[in-house]
Amino acid sequence: MAGAYRSGVTPQPRTPDVAAPARPSVRGLKHLWQVRGLRRLVFVRVFSSFGDGAFQGALAVLVLFSPERKSNPAEIAAGFAVLLLPYSIIGPFAGALLDRWSRRRVIVWASLIRCALVLLVAVEIALELSSPLLFITALFIMGVGRFVGSGLSASTPHTVAKNSLVGANALTTTAGAIAVAVGGGYAIVLRSVLGESSSRVAIITATVAVFYVLAALIATRFRLMELGPDETDEPAQPVVAVLEGFSSGLRHIVQRRTVGFAVIVVMVVRFCFGLCTMVVLLLFQKYFTENVGPFRTGATGIAEVLAAGAIGVFAGAVLTPLAVRRLGRTRHTVVLLIATSVIVVVAGVQFTLISTLITAFVMSLAYQSSKVCMDSVVQADSDDAHVGRVFALYDTANNLCYVGAFALGVLLVPENGRGVGAVFLVAGLLLAVAVWYGLAMARLTRRRSASRPIENPGSPADSAPGRIG
Repeated sequence: MAGAYRSGVTPQPRTPDVAAPARPSVRGLKHLWQVRGLRRLVFVRVFSSFGDGAFQGALAVLVLFSPERKSNPAEIAAGFAVLLLPYSIIGPFAGALLDRWSRRRVIVWASLIRCALVLLVAVEIALELSSPLLFITALFIMGVGRFVGSGLSASTPHTVAKNSLVGANALTTTAGAIAVAVGGGYAIVLRSVLGESSSRVAIITATVAVFYVLAALIATRFRLMELGPDETDEPAQPVVAVLEGFSSGLRHIVQRRTVGFAVIVVMVVRFCFGLCTMVVLLLFQKYFTENVGPFRTGATGIAEVLAAGAIGVFAGAVLTPLAVRRLGRTRHTVVLLIATSVIVVVAGVQFTLISTLITAFVMSLAYQSSKVCMDSVVQADSDDAHVGRVFALYDTANNLCYVGAFALGVLLVPENGRGVGAVFLVAGLLLAVAVWYGLAMARLTRRRSASRPIENPGSPADSAPGRIG
């Protein structure tokens, strides 16, 4: 296939079980929802994400590494490292399997495996077994979840045309983010109704399995190879293919400039989001001591920040397709990040309850909107034979940047959270990556125009969602 990296292995086309229908070019929530394949992916993501949120909510008190219980920057950093780093290692190798096996099959089996592991956790809770055992099982559940999350992202280009990926990503990622929040609320409400005894928490945890089963059942509605991969360039030996997952995904990211640029943008924004998260947690633990009108301190205040962030995520998903149609992906991303850097400086350094809520809203909007745009670049400009590995590596890089932000926060953020230096660092990084991305894409566009005046007009990196096709 043109553009595939030179690995010494010739890409092998897959033989579909049924001729694949044309992928529709659509825009607008109503028309996107009418695309059957995309609608199924949304339902799979919603049930899977709801299960994730419910599982995390059920273990909010039992799991010892809950960041909300930490009291200083170092302990918060350690908590997030323990939470995210172990299963981040799985990502690149999961990607190799997503580019080798039927993605539908991977999503189904990963969901069913998580179902079994959740039931095992429920038994461990009921029997009041040791926390380390519970912790290890929980890490396995999150690790297997990488197959589902990366698999869904890699599958989206098989449901709509490339010029509809911005809208499709806005729909799927927003639905998933909302489902996580609602799932967490579901578990917390059940715990308040049923009580917090081990047997009650075990019952609540066991119900999570239902949502993973529903995700698996909906995924089976796809044909075996409908979600790809359409071809593979991996070695014949599965073990070798898995071990090469990291290097091959990284090689493809480096060779596809637009993909590499997109990954860097999201990594920087994710780092900034992580540093802001640490500041917020510490502010509500140590610095904010008095309520201001309807705004609260402590755990209730953190819940209000999460609500502001959720609204920001939703706003980002709704506004992004409209902004991209008007400005294009690159220009929208640049303007968004520059505006966010200004707001972070103006609101962030005030360190009040209201300014913190404003900053949380803006940062969540910026992260969601930039990720929707960059996800569509990665999906459109990656070969289908590599996209699973690219997304798995992409996901791992985001987690590492998030943890890295907490590690740096240990040095930058005081124990009361009033970290002026951290706020200015976030603003500076957002401004720098915005300027760099705009200039890099402009240079790349000029270079392509000079060397190939007409090049694959159907998949430009800065295309906007198209009209109904």
